[in-house]
Amino acid sequence: MFPDKEKIEEFLLREAPSPVTSRELMAHFNVDEGVAGEFISLLDDLTQEGRIVEIKGGRYAHPSRVGLVAGRLTMHRDGFGFVVSASIDTPDIFIGHREIGSAMHSDFVVARVERHGKKPSGRIIRILKRGASRIMGRLRMRKKYALVVPIDERYYRNIYVHRDDLGGAADGQIVQVEITSYPIEDDVPEGIVIHVLGNPGDEDTEAGAIALKHDVHIDFPGEVQQAAKRIPKKVKKSDIDSREDLRELPFVTIDGESAKDFDDAVQIDLTDDGSFILRVAIADVSHYVKPGSKIDIEAYARGTSTYFPDRVFPMLPEALSNNLCSLVPREDRLAMVAEMEFSRGGRRKAERFFPASIRSIHRLTYNEVARVLDDPDSEEADSLRDVAPALFNMWELARVIRARRKERGSIDFDLPEAEIVLDLQGQPEDIVRSERNRAHFLIEEFMIAANEAVAEFLEDKRIPAPFRVHEEPDDLKIQGFRNFIHNFGYYLGSVGKVKPADLQELASRTEGKPEERVISQMMLRSMKKAHYYPENLGHFGLASTHYLHFTSPIRRYPDLLVHRILKKAVGKGRMTKKFKEKLHSELEEQCFHLSSRERVSESAEREAVSWKKCQFMRDKVGEEFWGFVTGVATFGFFVELEQYFVDGLVHVSSLKDDFYHFSEEAQALIGERNRLTYRIGDKVRITVERVDVERRQIDFKLITEEKEVDLAKVPKKSNRLKKKGRRRG
Repeated sequence: MFPDKEKIEEFLLREAPSPVTSRELMAHFNVDEGVAGEFISLLDDLTQEGRIVEIKGGRYAHPSRVGLVAGRLTMHRDGFGFVVSASIDTPDIFIGHREIGSAMHSDFVVARVERHGKKPSGRIIRILKRGASRIMGRLRMRKKYALVVPIDERYYRNIYVHRDDLGGAADGQIVQVEITSYPIEDDVPEGIVIHVLGNPGDEDTEAGAIALKHDVHIDFPGEVQQAAKRIPKKVKKSDIDSREDLRELPFVTIDGESAKDFDDAVQIDLTDDGSFILRVAIADVSHYVKPGSKIDIEAYARGTSTYFPDRVFPMLPEALSNNLCSLVPREDRLAMVAEMEFSRGGRRKAERFFPASIRSIHRLTYNEVARVLDDPDSEEADSLRDVAPALFNMWELARVIRARRKERGSIDFDLPEAEIVLDLQGQPEDIVRSERNRAHFLIEEFMIAANEAVAEFLEDKRIPAPFRVHEEPDDLKIQGFRNFIHNFGYYLGSVGKVKPADLQELASRTEGKPEERVISQMMLRSMKKAHYYPENLGHFGLASTHYLHFTSPIRRYPDLLVHRILKKAVGKGRMTKKFKEKLHSELEEQCFHLSSRERVSESAEREAVSWKKCQFMRDKVGEEFWGFVTGVATFGFFVELEQYFVDGLVHVSSLKDDFYHFSEEAQALIGERNRLTYRIGDKVRITVERVDVERRQIDFKLITEEKEVDLAKVPKKSNRLKKKGRRRG
């Protein structure tokens, strides 16, 4: 019997008296000699994952027991870095410039801890896996060769490129280079140019550079484009005839003003006893994108669509995303329908899932629907009188569903978000508050309801699927959050394990208060990140026992997987135990990949927003604004402007009136003499000091006379505070 990875790791962590050889491990676990090769491969996998280490003499140990730490190297542009372990119990290990060796930013490495304590440091002794094979940079020509200077300064080594490998790039252009030879000691890495983006400052070049930097695919390969061209322009009659025909039902889509890919359409009926019959129709992408096809392989590699303020990098070619699959009005379309019956109180009584054909009668926007709901006698309501009664019924159902969801403790963060308004040239001309109205809530509730219904259906049948999992937060992070809100006079109701209802109750108490935004942001940081997993573990944030993503297969690959699984589950064929086991095995790898692709997309989207915010602020240097402190560190504090949702740094070196020290306990910068305190939530007035569009950085300078001291909030001075402090400048 083969031990699994967890058992080997646990043995080396808890039980092994000393580092052991592979033979000794085989003897301990009674592994037969005939499978010695496979067992050694298992040990190699564990070693490559950094969960165990191999030391001198071919002996294995848990890293923590031999003074080693395995983790991701995060570099600073000044040449030092930190090894960040996956274990929350292991502190980050500082690595000085001389101890980096040939490692590069994002490499997975093993470090030897040479100084222990609260701020341990060490040196890198082994590179387990290179973190990046492709890097974005600016080409610099030399007489006999060229160098690519990485845009991300954490890759502080320039990359050597032979003149034969420039791919037609010219001096100064932004390029993507593939590393062909990694550095040894102080050598430079070598590579070849594989993508020429263009000249710095050009909008397409900058957007493409951000996308490629985060490994977001820009263009579809030629073979995928050719496959997309072969897709029919219209739905086949035979496809319509093979499924339930709902084309006479008045489905409508409700989306944003600029939306082009319509994943979902909704329709509602009332029964004689007053119950609601809600039908959520979702674009049947799985009918056109078959497993293993060229389009499918590329869609899986992308994992999701990525949205920048001025463009989208779609998961599917436009022929599908904006045309054949999109539920455009007055066109026959194929859909997977979730038909759900709800009581007047919003309790789901029954559900059914089936393939259908539909024909949406209206492409509505959130604002149009909100105007109808807000004023039944408006011109808007009159122009939509064919669907206005249905919209009111939809709102009544959404309202009671939302109330039931809040009762169970589902956490809602209805915080204002930034919407970047662009001119015709793609330049930001304003940053405004993104408004959410009743129509947004309506669609949100219907999509959550459909996702929960599908998840519960598959779980009841014990069918694996890419469930959307949100686990309970770590106790340590929640304790830190408790301490943080205590500074504002708040507390969490429960003692011990926090419940979603506790956080929802806190969100309700802070609603409309000046500290609402910062408390909500810190609450989000204290929780784990949702991800995909082949088993149903529930969703903490939604307080939902069953949840997955079913409603957006045009832009999310997990939803496409759910459609394929659901179709088989409701079809005539039977899912055997063997099929379910194979499906679970495949989903383990797919869920890991798709969760990582989601994080890649989010990081690219964040940088794209920062890029546009910096563009917007570059002509505002010297102007004054009010803002709120959103984060504090030893080097200064971050301020978000009240007017524009733009954040920047007030560096500690710019505070000329005193020496300031960081108090971890109070999460504040505190003046040594004047006891002036800057903490999260404080309202301050600043001047825009500097805007660096290329680095996505904005520096603010504090207008100090506008800050009032609240001595009641200032912790007493202590020697410990001095030790943790940092001198101004």
